Amino acid sequence: MADLQEPFELCKVFQNGSLLGIFRHAEDDHILLTFRDRGVLVYNLQLQKLVNNWSLEQRDEVTFAAVCNRAEKNFVMVVNKSEIFMWKETESDLKQCQRIQSSKEVSSLLVWNTLQTDPVVVFQDGSLLSLSDVDTASQARMVKRRKTTTSSQNDLWCFALQYQNKPYSVLIMAHGENKYKVKIAIHGSPDCTDEKRRGMEWKLVPPEKNTTLLSCCTCEEGHAIISYWSDGSLCVTELEFALLSISSNTKKPSLVCRIIQRLRPLHCGKNKDKGSVALAAIDPEHVCLCGSVTVEEELKDTIMLWNIKYGTLQSMQILDKIPGMQPSLLQTSVLPNGASCASCIPGFICVGFFHSVVVCQFTVDPCSLASALGQLDYTAKFVKDQKSKPLLFVTPKLTKPEKNTWSKAIKKEDHLEKKVLNKLTDPSETPTLEAFSSQLNSYMEMKLRGEDKGDKDDDSHKTSRKEFKSARLLSQQFISGVLSRCASEKAFWARESVSKLLKTKYVPASSSKELLNCIMEKNDLELLKECFQKIKGIPEDTIVDCLRHVLRQARVAAEENETESSQEHREGDQMPLDKENAKYLCAILCYTMNDVFLLPCLKKLSFEDVILLLKFFMYLMDRGLLGFQDDVDCKSLTYPQILDWAGLVLNAHFSELVIQPEAHELLARCRKTVTQQIRTYGKLRALEGFLDHFKHKRRLPQAEKVGLYAIEELEL
Repeated sequence: MADLQEPFELCKVFQNGSLLGIFRHAEDDHILLTFRDRGVLVYNLQLQKLVNNWSLEQRDEVTFAAVCNRAEKNFVMVVNKSEIFMWKETESDLKQCQRIQSSKEVSSLLVWNTLQTDPVVVFQDGSLLSLSDVDTASQARMVKRRKTTTSSQNDLWCFALQYQNKPYSVLIMAHGENKYKVKIAIHGSPDCTDEKRRGMEWKLVPPEKNTTLLSCCTCEEGHAIISYWSDGSLCVTELEFALLSISSNTKKPSLVCRIIQRLRPLHCGKNKDKGSVALAAIDPEHVCLCGSVTVEEELKDTIMLWNIKYGTLQSMQILDKIPGMQPSLLQTSVLPNGASCASCIPGFICVGFFHSVVVCQFTVDPCSLASALGQLDYTAKFVKDQKSKPLLFVTPKLTKPEKNTWSKAIKKEDHLEKKVLNKLTDPSETPTLEAFSSQLNSYMEMKLRGEDKGDKDDDSHKTSRKEFKSARLLSQQFISGVLSRCASEKAFWARESVSKLLKTKYVPASSSKELLNCIMEKNDLELLKECFQKIKGIPEDTIVDCLRHVLRQARVAAEENETESSQEHREGDQMPLDKENAKYLCAILCYTMNDVFLLPCLKKLSFEDVILLLKFFMYLMDRGLLGFQDDVDCKSLTYPQILDWAGLVLNAHFSELVIQPEAHELLARCRKTVTQQIRTYGKLRALEGFLDHFKHKRRLPQAEKVGLYAIEELEL
């Protein structure tokens, strides 16, 4: 939500067009006003008074308003189109100020409020140059001024942006009737190429044909251009991909103006004067729009605050209460003609109208959908189509479904599913494996044929499409009932049917315990691995039961080859499990679980299981999960998961491991490995800053009494 307070008049504008610009001062509550006839004025907006001013000689004429250079803490402005004045706050007049004569006509100056970067000089032909690089051969104050050639460039808007802590300039240029282009360049970076400094250009696509750009603005911390066009369109143009293109030096398509809201066109005269509408960005989500609006069939100067994200008018102030803005019979020249320029500083909006400079305090809260919805009726008064609310919040017109068609189809499908489920769960209906599998397969194929009716996809996509559709077509109630029959049936084991249902990935967690117990009874470890890959939410006690079963099978396999196994274990470098059991064990270890519920369940493991499991963890930790794909298939198991499991097992059996002498050697080895890896990681951490600095190619920080280079020895 945003709110505009009652405006007040800061000062008068005695001649039309004499106000050149309004810019921020180094102080947060100060503002710089530059007049063609009165020079530069500094106002304190909080106290509403003039605090400083500088005037020019009568023969000089300001052509671009003064800006505050925060890097050097001075002021810069353009005089007589090609002469740049620079002076400090403490100087009383401009007679002794530093001057730089430019060989080309200067259009504007760019400064950054949050970055310590030199100002950028923008010339009439669209070229850019840093102020420090401008030719200073003719800096003498007594240099003879000469007329420079005029440029064919008519309209030129310049803005300063920062992206990834780097300064960027954005230029919007007109190169024909209702044809515009955007030029973006980077500044102040020593590693950027000359092409990046000169900038890259994109075509700017207007919202409608034959529309004129009246005003635009950007927020220095944002990545978009906000523009207002002659047809009343308030638009936003995203620049983030263009800024990335500058860094990568790759050209992208043209920039498009996305319409935020279609407003009633502001008064801009018969010739669609671009100086009659002013835009100023408050933050990346709010913008100030100033101009003359028809209110109650009268033309009045207004200040409006718009929300860009939701396209709603948050607040508006009409300037008919200010004495200097009220028309009279004798003063016909003060009729509303719009705004010439605007600027926003923290808490204040300063707008230059043709006969007065007006200031309005404002407050902005974080925008939300609730606050935007509350402004819909207020916004609708100013949109082009006054009969409807903004399109963003219009409820879409949905087609009404035919009567009873949907409910009949659902009832028919439910009835068929119950009928098939009764056959699959009744041993008298499906007494054999062939009958059971045939009934299940025919039902699933029938469901898929119903979805594939009219589908003309290629045969290469049928397999993946069927698996996806079967997951959507089979209900969890149906899958749970069929799996319950498979687990409880003693006459046969429907392994293929279970695998087919697992591929749907819709097996409910409530059926996992019964199914996994049955699979462990059948000792089908491959199907056990598939369950851990396809089922979500397996209980922690069931995970530990499966872990015990795999470890039991590993010990049995080790006892069958006892001589080789004992010799390998004495060496300490060989894997304590065979390849197959290690693969199934890794499938369980990489499963997502809750350590709070897993810790008490791990106490069910026997001492032999704990020792074998810790030896396997030590084997993985010694190699850091690198380069043993031939021995262990654990592509999805990560090193942090191994550390978590090892810590949980040690916590669950801490007392038993300390008391039993057989575990002391293993614990000492675990301590040695962890200590060595911690020491290695600590030394690697010392390299983290250097590697990050080298990766991003940053400049070395400036420091006093530091040589050109230093040698440091890092030991690994």
